[in-house]
Amino acid sequence: MTSENPPWELVQSLEAQARAQEGEEDRVGLLETLADLATLLRELGEEGRARDALGRAYDLALTTEDQPGAVQALGQLAFLYYLQGGWDRALDLYHRALTFQKEAGDQIGIAMTLGNIAEVFHGKRDFPKALESYEASLALKMELEDKPGLAVTWNNIGTVKVRMGDLPGAMEAFGRSLELQERLGDDRGRAVTLANIGGLYQRQGSWQDAREVLERSLALYEMVGDTLGAATALNNLGFVQRRLGDLDGAYQSYARAKDLVETMGDLLRLTIPAHNMALIREERGEYREALRLMQEVIDIDKRIGHPDLRQDLETFGRIRAKLDQERD
Repeated sequence: MTSENPPWELVQSLEAQARAQEGEEDRVGLLETLADLATLLRELGEEGRARDALGRAYDLALTTEDQPGAVQALGQLAFLYYLQGGWDRALDLYHRALTFQKEAGDQIGIAMTLGNIAEVFHGKRDFPKALESYEASLALKMELEDKPGLAVTWNNIGTVKVRMGDLPGAMEAFGRSLELQERLGDDRGRAVTLANIGGLYQRQGSWQDAREVLERSLALYEMVGDTLGAATALNNLGFVQRRLGDLDGAYQSYARAKDLVETMGDLLRLTIPAHNMALIREERGEYREALRLMQEVIDIDKRIGHPDLRQDLETFGRIRAKLDQERD
């Protein structure tokens, strides 16, 4: 679906197209249009209307005995509920899709849906069930020899095991993922896995190991042009550098992260490095510069309604008091 029309004009165009296809009893075309319409409405924040469009698509697919169409609609609808925190509704829809896929013997689809179910359980913080679904998905991907899928699933298993406190199991899973990604030449995947390994080293207090791994992750993110990934890696690297006592290196990492998110226009993520830069300035006794950075954070907080506004105002007040003491 590509168009140069403004989004709401495109919504109106798709709705008109759907009405015409419905009148012409063009069920195949109508299914595609409803799917496109739902995707666009979700992007525009119209979740209720997106759900209505997907519900129509699902009902239509059932009347035409179009199981792939029904599965597609169920998957999109489940994902929509997942994004909104409707965990139980998402699970119900994914399990209905899974029933169709099992009837059709769609092993690839089953493996994908099991992974989606695991994501929902992860969101619910039900980590044992998330692990169970990921492992079921992993077993199918092994049968299918889906190496890219295996790399992703091993990474997800590692993430769940970290949350369950099984750090050795997590490291083994991340290692398996990294080995596959290296064989596949998946540089972005390697960057993600190395970042996860870096986070695991942080949990273990292995700060130098964390630094080395995060630097490798950052280099890969930069190589593949992933600005958000690079910014996240820089923020994590800055945290580790602070723990190692390298304030200059940490400040430079945060400043680079800040520059990257500014180019993206991401105000929410901009507050993270700016706040950390302010804390380093405070630690150095550079209170004026710290206040300037905290004011930048507070201005963004007010603009976007950030929940940390009160806490950031308290930080500003603390630094201001130190500056006043210095003056006295």
